[in-house]
Amino acid sequence: MELLQLQYFQAIARTQNISAAAEQLHISQPSLSQILKRLEQEVGAPLFDRIGKRIVLNAYGAVFLKHVDEAFTALDNAALEIRTMRGTASKTVNLSILSASMLLPDLYREIKNADPSVLLHILQADQEHLPSADELIISSDWKLPSDTASCRVLLNEEIQLALPDGHPLLTRPSIYSEDLSGEPFISLSPDSSLARILSHYFADRSFRPDITTYIDNPDIMRKLLAAKIGLAFVPTLTWRGLSAGGIRMRQVEDLPMQRFLLLRWNPNAFLTPAVTLCRDVIIRYFAARWQGDLRPL
Repeated sequence: MELLQLQYFQAIARTQNISAAAEQLHISQPSLSQILKRLEQEVGAPLFDRIGKRIVLNAYGAVFLKHVDEAFTALDNAALEIRTMRGTASKTVNLSILSASMLLPDLYREIKNADPSVLLHILQADQEHLPSADELIISSDWKLPSDTASCRVLLNEEIQLALPDGHPLLTRPSIYSEDLSGEPFISLSPDSSLARILSHYFADRSFRPDITTYIDNPDIMRKLLAAKIGLAFVPTLTWRGLSAGGIRMRQVEDLPMQRFLLLRWNPNAFLTPAVTLCRDVIIRYFAARWQGDLRPL
């Protein structure tokens, strides 16, 4: 069984289409079909079910793919660990930001102060995904993570109502969800982490805000709030700078909400010293800045 065979199998399993995999691998379709046939003979079982002109990964194929992926991950980790031992490992770190983008300048300075030679690639992602070997992801969720081996809770913060100065609701001693009927709301795009968290709470409490504006950039959202375009639900700690822009935060009494800010890394990958350093710097930054603000988890 050759590594090239296994790489070809991975491509077929990912696409579940011989033609698409052959095009991706730059080989002919008949050649790829023959390679798959020989591999199945070596394994001793069909790895795909043939349904008409389609192929679908079957139970044998799923087990085989799991172990093939683990084998290639182990080989990649071995090569990376050896480069680390020799001092030739890359110092590039991909930092994907799904939440708390307002803190990027601070995080960048902290990392560069710790090691100026680290090369940061900062990405503003939309969807949660498995981090690559050289990637850290800052995201958020409404619940605590089940896997703590490759994830750290950085912060637990309330989500409250943001209102511009002078809004009539600010004169009330308490605000309830029924008081928000007819109010225009601004929201980050529906596929953002914050919007998904809010949707969970809204559905749980049968609350439907009148969202009139969707924004894909938190900075623009802050400016629209200050311009009195509408109201919004925002995190209280990481968005704390809103108060300087004429925005006031209030709790909606019958709509308590919170989010957990999370740092994730690849649980199966060997982490280079650069990735480990960035991870530790980020964890220390949050612990130092919000140690007195954290509520019990």
